Amino acid sequence: MVLGLKRGTVALAPHDPAWAAEASRTVETLRGILGETAEDIQHVGSTSVKNIAAKPIVDIAAAVNDFDAVLAKRAQLQKAGFFYRPNSDLGEQLLFACGSFYTGAGETQTHFIHVVKAGGRQWRDYINFRDYLNAKPEAAREYEALKLRLAAECPVDAGREHYLAGKQAFIARTLHKALAWSYLGKNVHVVIDRPVGYVHQKESFALVYPVNYGYIPGVQGGDGEELDVYLLGVAQPVQEADCTVIGVVYRENDAEDKLIAAPPGVRFTKEEMAAAVRFQEQWFISRIEEA
Repeated sequence: MVLGLKRGTVALAPHDPAWAAEASRTVETLRGILGETAEDIQHVGSTSVKNIAAKPIVDIAAAVNDFDAVLAKRAQLQKAGFFYRPNSDLGEQLLFACGSFYTGAGETQTHFIHVVKAGGRQWRDYINFRDYLNAKPEAAREYEALKLRLAAECPVDAGREHYLAGKQAFIARTLHKALAWSYLGKNVHVVIDRPVGYVHQKESFALVYPVNYGYIPGVQGGDGEELDVYLLGVAQPVQEADCTVIGVVYRENDAEDKLIAAPPGVRFTKEEMAAAVRFQEQWFISRIEEA
């Protein structure tokens, strides 16, 4: 197994199934130290995506409710080889790292442990990104091609700034799609702000909504607003609904993707869904994926 990369360099290795085994070993070690402090610990990052090349560094995400409780275990974590990196610019998370660079025995980094808030956006993004790429081989191949190009452009990259910056647009776009995709088949509560018959006055015409249209409260979509939902199968105007997500509208020329939902047990074909949402989607290049 190829594991570890000299700090400040960028190089990819072919996917190795042994990375998953190493990740499992690392997760169990962390569980033994963190105990109930961690709600969940999972293998994330490129080494968790099947069949694509990756930097041979294992990324682990740990979901916790209390950062202070984790920091109270710093001595135990360091004794097990997990070194706290307090100056990392990674937003609201704690970073621990492994490798000879941190022990002083060499220059290699082997693992990054991202400690994030349980139920927070960072945890969701780590899991959704991994699961989406594993479910969508064409997206995984696109990501691999991008990473190979960036690594070739700048193999020596202090802090890997060029490599990381080059991935950001792909990651942001994929996270938007992965978020919508993650709701397929799930039951959700939707607040309706544009009920059947709602008139949206445009510059030169009025758009009348033939279906109930709303959002999932507290879930941010690709446009920075709450994630939108078309509700099918309810003919009368409603203010809210408990429903099941039966489809996703992916927009290729817009930051927003939309969910399509219906009352539990009610189904529509992809063609029926497309016809129902055409009143708005006709102005976008979009496609529908059904649950």
